[in-house]
Amino acid sequence: MFGNLEFVDFYGEDGAFAPHTLLYCEALVQRSEQHNWTIQPHRHRQITQLFVVLEGGVEVRLDTQQYKRAAPVVIVIPEGVMHGFDWQAESQGVVLSVASPMLQQVLSSLGLHRRVDQPFITAIPDTDRDYVTQLCNLLQQEANQPAIYQEAMFQALLQQLLIWLLRARTDNKEESNLSKSERKVRQFQQLIERHFTQYHQVSWYANEIRVSQAHLNQICREQTGENALALIHKVLLNEANRYLVFADMPVAEIAERLGFSDPGYFNKFFKRKVGTSPAAYRRQSQE
Repeated sequence: MFGNLEFVDFYGEDGAFAPHTLLYCEALVQRSEQHNWTIQPHRHRQITQLFVVLEGGVEVRLDTQQYKRAAPVVIVIPEGVMHGFDWQAESQGVVLSVASPMLQQVLSSLGLHRRVDQPFITAIPDTDRDYVTQLCNLLQQEANQPAIYQEAMFQALLQQLLIWLLRARTDNKEESNLSKSERKVRQFQQLIERHFTQYHQVSWYANEIRVSQAHLNQICREQTGENALALIHKVLLNEANRYLVFADMPVAEIAERLGFSDPGYFNKFFKRKVGTSPAAYRRQSQE
């Protein structure tokens, strides 16, 4: 089923999200029940969403992957990631839509300067359920009863929730403990996410972060097991998969949007990496 690959602020409506300061909080039931508990695939620009699911369960689609999860659980969806839901009726929880500048400000206050660029799902242990529920109730209360210093209170509550998430995830590493090589690789990955439709060459990225191509390849292999070009291609393929699965547009137009001047070269690139042509991949995804 095709989704909406164009960026939206609020699913199913034309409301505008203020990207510089805002955190928007609503009950999960508010939008999901309105759409018969099914949210079609879509994505957001400059907005990271946190779904805190306290009752019920969901089948969630994150890009081309599908997961089935029961409450209590937190689902974190960074900007740009396609996501859709089939909720169990009467599921309960809170949806936080956080403007990326606010999220970065809160993360920076914790000494973390990297972006949240990968979706993840974290179960809420029974021992933490009351604490997370209390934070969600306070966020909803603040959203429903605007008061002086509301933005500061939003940030304070969001910071507590993010600290809990960071503690809950075992793969997190504090920014202050990163080596110089790790920092360079993260910088490289962030540049790819911003510029992959414009620049496909390792040389451009190496120049931007002021290292040689050879050194960039070396530290990428050390930190990720893949060379720099493979990391660029991984992001390109991920976006290509989104278009092929969710967008009803010709392959040639997809190639152009991804920065390929020759659709034929895009077809060869995709088939070499995936093992099938873009058209065949699209047909298989719809079966």
